[in-house]
Amino acid sequence: MRFSRWLLALVLAASATAAAAQPVVVRAGRLLDVEHGRYLLDQAIRIDDGRIVSVSPWGAGARGGARFIDWSAYTVLPGLIDLHTHLVGDISSADVAAPLSSSAARDALIGAAHARATLAAGFTTVRDVGTYRAHVDVALRNAINAGLVEGPRMYVAGAYVTVTNGGGEVTGLPEGTVVPDEMRRGVAD
Repeated sequence: MRFSRWLLALVLAASATAAAAQPVVVRAGRLLDVEHGRYLLDQAIRIDDGRIVSVSPWGAGARGGARFIDWSAYTVLPGLIDLHTHLVGDISSADVAAPLSSSAARDALIGAAHARATLAAGFTTVRDVGTYRAHVDVALRNAINAGLVEGPRMYVAGAYVTVTNGGGEVTGLPEGTVVPDEMRRGVAD
């Protein structure tokens, strides 16, 4: 079993407040082994520096002085992956001009909140497929990687890749409205 792929959303959330230097051992009542299509019962999950380093049957010495989390009454599963997200900015507004009234900083802060909520929902990896303002998703990914923001591992597009007036371009605006170049970076015909 490749433990680097077993980044458990629940374990990550529970261990986020622990000091990075202190190892954590989680006792899982049931652990979903997706590689073999089965549940493993009564398992010890050891986490060092935020990474799972081992999964083994629970034993008396499994704790070994590490911080202990008892989830023996719960089922633990690997982190989920979402392959179509838009974490950056507020994309749910009915106002077609809303992206123009925001800023890159505001979009990034909204993205940080979305990233944390996405991680808390159990998604440890996302593919973010576009943002109105070019490269704000890259900045969010880099902030997560640097430990400045809590969030899932991110694969990003950098900007919406679209045709003129296509999905991902700011459209429907009054005649003469100027859309900044940073919002048209991925437009190509």
